[in-house]
Parts: sequence; C-alpha cells; structure tokens
Amino acid sequence: MESDDWLEHDYADQIELIEHKAKKKAKQRKRKWREIEAIKEQQRLKRELEFFQE
Repeated sequence: MESDDWLEHDYADQIELIEHKAKKKAKQRKRKWREIEAIKEQQRLKRELEFFQE
C-alpha cells in the first residue's frame, strides 16, 4: 500500500515538472515573438521617417 502511495507521488511530481517546462517554453516563445514584433515596428517607423524626410 505504501509503495503505491510513493509511486503515485512520483508520478505527480513528474507531471508537475512537465507542466512547468511547458509553461516556461510558452513564455519564452511569447517573449521571442514580442521581440520580433518590436523589431518590425522599429523598421516600419524608420521607413516612415525616411519617407517624410525626403
């Protein structure tokens, strides 16, 4: 009986670890996407500024 409890506890820990890694990966992906969007916005503003300076 006690070994079953330990086994269940181990599985719960593994599931939590996997879920944590998935959340961390999703946050990194979102951050990377935001950085890309910021670069695109800077390029757009630069082109717009050059257009008005001509």
